[in-house]
Amino acid sequence: MDMNITEQVADSTRKIMNSFAGLQKINERTMQELAKQQLNAAESFMSVSSNQIKGLDTLKSVQDVVNAQAGIVADVSKIMVENAKQTMELLSRSQEELQGLIAQNLH
Repeated sequence: MDMNITEQVADSTRKIMNSFAGLQKINERTMQELAKQQLNAAESFMSVSSNQIKGLDTLKSVQDVVNAQAGIVADVSKIMVENAKQTMELLSRSQEELQGLIAQNLH
């Protein structure tokens, strides 16, 4: 009987450690992908800023400035919306993975 209890404890410990390892993998991958996304967004913002600076010499009137600013706002808005969309997709995938991990460990 003692051997049976020992095996049950060992099995439970293995399951717990496997769960923690699975959780760690999901969290690590999610954080890496989020960091990569942030870097890509920062690069995109820098590109928009660089293009704005390059275009300053072509601005001749107040209307040109207003048009340039409107273009920048549109570009930045697109970047932000795409970044938010990618973030939500990533977090949804992570949530599904976590739900799968939980379901797997409940059985």
